[in-house]
Amino acid sequence: MTANTQVSRFPFTPFANGWFRVAYSDELSFGEVKPLHYFGKELVLFRTEQGTPHVFDAYCPHLGTHLGHGGTVKGEVLRCPFHGWCFNTDGQCVDIPYGNKIPSKAAISPWPVRELNGVIMVYYHGEGKLPTWEIPPLPELTSSEWIPFKVVSRRKIRSHLQETKENLIDVGHLYGTHLVDSVESGTLHIDNQVLKWSYSASSKNIPSSPETKAYIEQTLYGLGHIVHRYHVKMPFEYEYMVVFYDTPIDGEYLDYNYLFSLKKLPSEEMTAAVAEQTLQVFHQEADKDIPLWENKLYLTNPLMCEGDGPIIKFRRWASQFYSSAPVKSQV
Repeated sequence: MTANTQVSRFPFTPFANGWFRVAYSDELSFGEVKPLHYFGKELVLFRTEQGTPHVFDAYCPHLGTHLGHGGTVKGEVLRCPFHGWCFNTDGQCVDIPYGNKIPSKAAISPWPVRELNGVIMVYYHGEGKLPTWEIPPLPELTSSEWIPFKVVSRRKIRSHLQETKENLIDVGHLYGTHLVDSVESGTLHIDNQVLKWSYSASSKNIPSSPETKAYIEQTLYGLGHIVHRYHVKMPFEYEYMVVFYDTPIDGEYLDYNYLFSLKKLPSEEMTAAVAEQTLQVFHQEADKDIPLWENKLYLTNPLMCEGDGPIIKFRRWASQFYSSAPVKSQV
């Protein structure tokens, strides 16, 4: 492999265990079937006529047809477009239109799936283990006090889950890369698969704005789902949220998405104006990180200094999500 592949840039598998977004709920209609490619695998996503989403490994065990291309939903089963074999929601073949006996091994591997917060998520585990924890509901999503959550960024980036999450804990890069003048009151709280990092920051460098102060709370549910809550103080105060979903596509790329919402202000005009300005600045700052992620190395033994933030504690927490034995790092 070349020096730019993830196996040489990172000392661990590109696929961490946990819950990951594979679609938004409004992208999958009743009875619809779609092909997916995540975790270096071909998958098929479908919604039964009763409305429940399911994800299977993509290939029919009969002669290898990709069920995401031409497969159809018939009630609660998925029908292969080639020979008509039908699979129930557990992945078991329940009907062969021209045969009387179903082979005992006629089955497809189903993935654990949850649909919540307007998102369809699957649980990935390198050893095939079932989930032992869940993603909680997002109360702001259904609150009338918040504008509707909207997907505001979807892109394919060449990086690793570990890198994009460690970036959140990296206090030093807020000074070097972003508009921040000072950071204080950093608090790290870890509860099994959930990590919460909160701090206060201030900046005088945001265009067309006076000094801005913010309290920021970032909650990581594993390495695939992150909820950012911001409480901003200017001449007035307001709150907004950014929800990130990062899903590994293959050994090299991530499907990098985030959604945005803002707590409603006294008027619709003020709400719209503040949302537009906030999102513009957020896009600008988020975009600065991507070329750095795509071209840097992960150092197993970094040279740390005071003020970097709890990066090593984050790394210890993140290590629980890897099953595979580490590979040798380039550095």
